[in-house]
Order: sequence, then C-alpha cells, then structure tokens
Amino acid sequence: MTRTLRGLGEKKGLPPGTLAHGESAEPNPTNISILRWNLEKWEISEDCPLESIVLPEEPWTVTWIRITGLADLEAIQKVGEVYGVHPLQLEDALNVLDRPKVEESDDGIFVSLSSITPDGESSLTEHDHVSLILRKGAVITLEEGDAPLFEAVINRMKRPSARMRRSGPDYLLYVLMDAIVDGYFFSLESIAGRIEVLEEELVTEPGLGMLERIHTLRNEMLSFRRTVWPLREMVGNLSRVHPGMLSEEMVPYLRDLYDHCIQVIETAETLREMLTGMLDIYLSSVNNKMSQVMKVLTIFSTVFMPLTFLAGIYGMNFQYMPELTKRWGYPAVLVLMFGTGIGMFAWFKKKRWL
Repeated sequence: MTRTLRGLGEKKGLPPGTLAHGESAEPNPTNISILRWNLEKWEISEDCPLESIVLPEEPWTVTWIRITGLADLEAIQKVGEVYGVHPLQLEDALNVLDRPKVEESDDGIFVSLSSITPDGESSLTEHDHVSLILRKGAVITLEEGDAPLFEAVINRMKRPSARMRRSGPDYLLYVLMDAIVDGYFFSLESIAGRIEVLEEELVTEPGLGMLERIHTLRNEMLSFRRTVWPLREMVGNLSRVHPGMLSEEMVPYLRDLYDHCIQVIETAETLREMLTGMLDIYLSSVNNKMSQVMKVLTIFSTVFMPLTFLAGIYGMNFQYMPELTKRWGYPAVLVLMFGTGIGMFAWFKKKRWL
C-alpha cells in the first residue's frame, strides 16, 4: 500500500490534542488486549471492556496494553487518562501519516513508527502505523492494523526462560521495535526478489507492461524510504533519553538496533538505485529497439530510392526514348533495378549496417 499525502489537512481548525479521524480512510475496529507477566506466570485478556482498563493491583513485572484498530476514540482516550498519556501523544498515535519519532516526557517515552509487511494477495507491502508508549511498569501500543510481527513477541513471552519474563517494560519497548525493524528486512527481501525477476525479464525480453511494474516498485521504495529514513535519528535519540527512563543494560540492545536501522536504510537505498537504473535501461532498450526499426526502414527507403528514380525516368513517356522501341529494353531495366538493389544490400552487409 503506497502512502500519499492525502488526508494531512483533514483536521484543520481542531484544537491541539483533539482525538479525531481523517475522512480519507475508515479505521479498523478497536480491540483491546491486556497482557501481564512476571517471572512466575503470565496472563492474557482479549476483547477487554473499558471497565477493565485500570492500573493493576497485583505486582506484575510488565503490563502490555495492546490496542489494535483506532476506530474507538473513547477507549483510546480512556487508556490515555488511566496511564497519564498526554493528549498530543494520543493525537499523534491517531495520525497514521505521522513521521517516525521519539518524544521524552517526565513520566515516559513516546515512539511513533510504521510496520511494513508483504501483502500475500497483491505481493505489495502493507504499511501500518504503530505507536509505542512507555510508562512505569507498562507499555501501551496503538496499532493501525493487527501487526503479525507482535505474535512472535507474545510467543517469546510465554516461555519461562525468556529474558522478557525477568526484564522491565523498557526491554519490551526494545523488543517491539526490534520486531518491527526485523519486518523491514523481510519486506526488503520480498521486494528484492521481485526486482530480480523483473531484471531477468528486462534483459531477455522487455514487455509493454514492464514500465508500469517498474513504476509501481519505484513508488513502493519511495514510500519505504520515507518510513525508514528517520529511524537512524529516532533510535539515536532513544539511546540519549534520561537514564531514569531506560536502564543501563538497554544500551547494547539499542546500539544493535541502531546498526540494524542503518543496514535497512542502506539496503533500501541500494534497491531504489537499482530500480532507477532499471528504468534507465528499459528506456534505453526501447530507444534502441526503435532505432533498429528506424534503421531497417531507412535502409529499405535507401534501396528503393534509385529504383524509384529509374521508374520515374521511364515513366515520362517521351516520344524519342530509344529504349522504348527496343525488344530488350524492358528486361534490361528490370535487370538494372534488381542489380542496383542487390548491390546496395551487399554494400550495406559489407559495412555491417545490417
């Protein structure tokens, strides 16, 4: 799904912090799941009503409030009130075109980014906006869609030996971001496979629909670049937040995440340059093919020019043309015309123009 700038001006006139949807797209239905765990046990509550959104009484190590679908503004506002999320951060969470960023406040961290996964039906990539909010003892995620990347995180949490079971919410924040970045590699692999197939067709036999396919892939990569380009700055800012927000043990993990982001950006730039080169190659091949056609037509025109000249001379019907009264005049002119044509073709072959 290629992102556009359509819908950026749909909230004009509203006060800052007002929760509202744009009119360009219908948001998915909201589903709230609450996941809690500590070293000994875990529990998952799905389809939670608004009444269940309260601060936990039992001493859980981590509470994960997962909101998929952004249609229910009342539920999102309720979660924000319970956990003290600023209205401006909730507004950014609803803005699915928001630029990836990190914001630090006195009581938490707000992270905005997008997950990118291949769409199995159309072979295109699907972009879903994800907001991560770190609070004391809790992480809140607001997802435009149901990110399948987080299912692997849930499965890891269920294992008793998993590091997530003995780490705090800051580690969960890292794990979720790392899952999204790993999804970028999977999407890049899918796009690279499509580019490889397209490149083979371009070399062997470029078809009429190839320009459209290259243009589609190029737009995808532009959208991909817009999503991942701010990641380097975002993760760098995350590693420089107040020490009270993230523990010291998170430093090597964030450094590793930073390296992954650089690798994603470099790979995306490489694929984008490949598509630009393929577009140039396609246009060059079309021009070369047109030049070959024009070359053949020009050669045929050149061959027929002297033949047309001879036919024009003997078509003037002057009375005193000596060849007109000769019995051998007609076959002689035909031999001359055929000889001229064959001689010119032989000359073109010798010059390697054919």
